Amino acid sequence: MAAMLRIVLAMTTVAAISAVAMGANYDVGGPAGSWDLATNYTQWVSGKAFRVGDTLTFKYASSHDVLEVSSAAYSSCTTSNPISTKTGGNTVITLNGTGSRYFICGTLGHCAGGMKLQIDVAAPTSTPPPSPSTTPRSPVAPSPRSPAAPSPRSPVAPSRRSPSELAPASSTPGSVPPPSAPPTSPPTPSGACLQAKAALGLGSGIVMLMLVAL
Repeated sequence: MAAMLRIVLAMTTVAAISAVAMGANYDVGGPAGSWDLATNYTQWVSGKAFRVGDTLTFKYASSHDVLEVSSAAYSSCTTSNPISTKTGGNTVITLNGTGSRYFICGTLGHCAGGMKLQIDVAAPTSTPPPSPSTTPRSPVAPSPRSPAAPSPRSPVAPSRRSPSELAPASSTPGSVPPPSAPPTSPPTPSGACLQAKAALGLGSGIVMLMLVAL
């Protein structure tokens, strides 16, 4: 398929180039006239579209010639400094560029008698070769994706909390002082002390009796 498109493109390009190279030919003054004093060239040009690649054929008698001149020389019929001069009775001019072209006869008095031609040359209208068509690629539709089923979640058993955790925490400002120790009772006198006290009392009594006896 690609090779066939290249062949068609090449053939179209060759045809377009051939159409430009083998442009239309115009017999100046024809078909009824020629390059002479009898033809009205303003009327002859009317309705004609000259393009690059076309040719003008001047057929004339030996008493005439073909001078290509500038716009100013064309208007004033000046023959002294032409762009080109053609003789021989059969002159072919190839239109190889766009713009205005001016032609006159160099024989004295012929240009003033109407033997002058002005044409405007336009660019060729050859159809550009078609660009090779490319088949559009169909967009690939995305494959539908099934929604993933949510995985079942096992219920979370409530954690049991100890009574100590459930009891409200007492917020005591500052630190609590430890309870003071209960007052200790004085030690009871031992048996030795009691005996010493008894002996002392007994001795004191004996001394008192002796003093009384005296």
